Amino acid sequence: MDDPIFHLSGIVRTKGEMEDFVGPLSLILQLLSKNKIEIRDISISLILEQYLAYLDNLAAMDLEIASEFVAMASYLMLIKTKMLLSTGEDVSELDQLISSLEELKRRDSYAKIKTVIITLRDMAEKAGVTYTKPPESIPPDNTYRYTHKITDLLRAYRRIAQAEESPPPAGRPFTYPKPIVYSVKDKAREILHTLSLEGSARMSILVKEAGSRTEVVAIFVAILELCRVGEIEFIESQDDVTIYRAAAPLDLPVPPDTPEEATGGDVPNGNE
Repeated sequence: MDDPIFHLSGIVRTKGEMEDFVGPLSLILQLLSKNKIEIRDISISLILEQYLAYLDNLAAMDLEIASEFVAMASYLMLIKTKMLLSTGEDVSELDQLISSLEELKRRDSYAKIKTVIITLRDMAEKAGVTYTKPPESIPPDNTYRYTHKITDLLRAYRRIAQAEESPPPAGRPFTYPKPIVYSVKDKAREILHTLSLEGSARMSILVKEAGSRTEVVAIFVAILELCRVGEIEFIESQDDVTIYRAAAPLDLPVPPDTPEEATGGDVPNGNE
């Protein structure tokens, strides 16, 4: 369970100014020891009111936490009483009271540790009677120790002979599809037809619409041939190339398809 947080207005001295305090009760004692808070500025009644409100919010009263707070509050009241009744020469007594409060918190922590020691001791006793060892490396023994009978050998021979005489039935005959051949001349006509309808074409779209790598090669070869004869022009942008019809194309015929120009060879999978 977390410690309660207290709010005190204008009691912390920082760079000549007084700021509000927000924190647990133990932080007040630390600031007192560092002369960041005057003991006369602390309102004990305000601390008690906030702590009682904190207890009201709890579902059930925890007697241990309540007793711890009462002990800390009593020490704080004792410190304030000593400061109000003493002079400036009794500063060492304040340090002694703060150290005694810290000793009280250490004793509480020690008591909590002792409750865990019993469980740890039982676990240590169980582990003390358990012995472990690393795994041993046992080399494999490949010695063949089986003594074969004549009937076993004859039975094995018959199985092998029957397997050779009756081969497994052949599966369905596999038919290789014919490769798809793309004509460079046809691709050139398609590109010119697209340019006549739309006025321009982007290289990325032409490649994206291709169905295979062979068709992409045919498109590139057709574009190179059209560029060679002066039918098209290029305008290169940052990430793409736009193709246009040339204003005055050269009077060079597109060469007919040759075995080198007719690209093909994409063989679809036989299972498709």
